[in-house]
Amino acid sequence: MKLSVAVLLISLILSSVSMGEVRDFTNKEGKTIQGELVDLRDGKVRLRVSGRIYDVPVETLSPEDQTWLNEWDLKRQGKTEELYYSDLIFEDDFSGGGFKEEWGHYASSSLIEDGVLVGKTTDIKVHAGVDNIRFEGRKDMEVSVKFKFAGPTAYRFNVWFDDKELKEAHAGHVCSVAVSPKEVSIQDAKTGNMRLDIREKRQAGEQLDDETMAMLAEKMVKFPVDLEGSDDWHELLIRTKDDVVTVSLDGDELGELQSEGLAHPTKSLVSLTTNEDDVHYDDFVVKAAPAE
Repeated sequence: MKLSVAVLLISLILSSVSMGEVRDFTNKEGKTIQGELVDLRDGKVRLRVSGRIYDVPVETLSPEDQTWLNEWDLKRQGKTEELYYSDLIFEDDFSGGGFKEEWGHYASSSLIEDGVLVGKTTDIKVHAGVDNIRFEGRKDMEVSVKFKFAGPTAYRFNVWFDDKELKEAHAGHVCSVAVSPKEVSIQDAKTGNMRLDIREKRQAGEQLDDETMAMLAEKMVKFPVDLEGSDDWHELLIRTKDDVVTVSLDGDELGELQSEGLAHPTKSLVSLTTNEDDVHYDDFVVKAAPAE
């Protein structure tokens, strides 16, 4: 009797382990089947339907199912942070041969060539070349972009988060991440070096007092990197959440900055600013946490 109970318990445990989530899946043609989710890998979802196993390409399923599977996969990997930035604001892989209508430009001679955004500045004495997108303001955002320094004048680029309605900072600058072959930095521009009174003093050639200089030092962090001489593509990931900005490079977290200005509630413009020429960009994606 005890043996029978033990066998029954083992059977129940094994059954619960093997049993995945059961739901209706719909393909792009509108056909729906009910299946048990067994696994997801290599672009295919493995489903158990009526006791038989089927490998279904994810790309053949409805957009809703693809989104659900992506969320399921992130949860099982413990990457719940990625689910936070669930609203896609804008994306561009530059495969269309020209700029999408959402792009704006300032002092820029950038062009799209062979599926890549080639950043170029018209006249660096006037301003670095800016290529940007505008959208309804959001607080917490995620920006990712692939890049490489493709020429001798490609010595830095910035990803700026701005709010053009912000009057306390020059050009509505909220925060920036700057990338060079030797260094990545994060700065709070709103309450730091782009604060109007501070910038105006610097523009006038005035010396800042020690207290202000000490304050500014707390508004920026720098992380050494080694990208010199590399013709490889790299991937930059920036996340803003409340008063913290976190930066990752090629999948590794470099670090973060916590500062009051970073919590500005309406970041409504993201730009790629090229210093000076021939920084190449690809797979530019802007996401946001759902609006409150």
